[in-house]
Amino acid sequence: MTDSDEQFDLDIRRTVLLGKYMQHWGMPRERLRFHRGSDVVEVYLFPANEKVPIARVASVGASAFVRPGVWRCEFVLVLPPDMGGASFRSVASFVMDFVLYARQPEVNLRSGCTAPESKLLPAEWPTRAAMVTEPLGEPEELETLHVGTQHVNLWWLVPIHGAEYNLIQQQGIEAFHALEEASEWSLADVRRPPLV
Repeated sequence: MTDSDEQFDLDIRRTVLLGKYMQHWGMPRERLRFHRGSDVVEVYLFPANEKVPIARVASVGASAFVRPGVWRCEFVLVLPPDMGGASFRSVASFVMDFVLYARQPEVNLRSGCTAPESKLLPAEWPTRAAMVTEPLGEPEELETLHVGTQHVNLWWLVPIHGAEYNLIQQQGIEAFHALEEASEWSLADVRRPPLV
């Protein structure tokens, strides 16, 4: 019996991507797998520890899907150690929902791309919208990963407030970044007050 091409691709993708994640973030503690047809996306929890006071939740498998003109990508959420009071299951479900959102033809995935407020984010978070940006604070080698000849972008998935989403829509991502730089709050803190 042989593996399907999809299973073989996921195994290779997991080996490469998860290996890179573990090299920089340590051992994952949990994993959830999401299936849709023959597509499989795995979401891993890299918990905070004494050296790194943040948790990361990252996808493996989102990059197997590609549309013409769109980069292959994976997503990482950077969160407080307690994940903002949310369970890993609810955070992983949000990551998977965003993967599905990013696959829609009308979504132009790039730095500063936003998603409107949604009930799909964990209920414990007051941040109800989302944006993607470069993985700030991560090692440069994680920005673009390579699975064979494929280039895979790692995007930071950032929960934001509805007012921040509106600001980005009206004034652009630069206006948001200016507020962020002037603020004392970290974007990793999903329970922070709005910057607007």
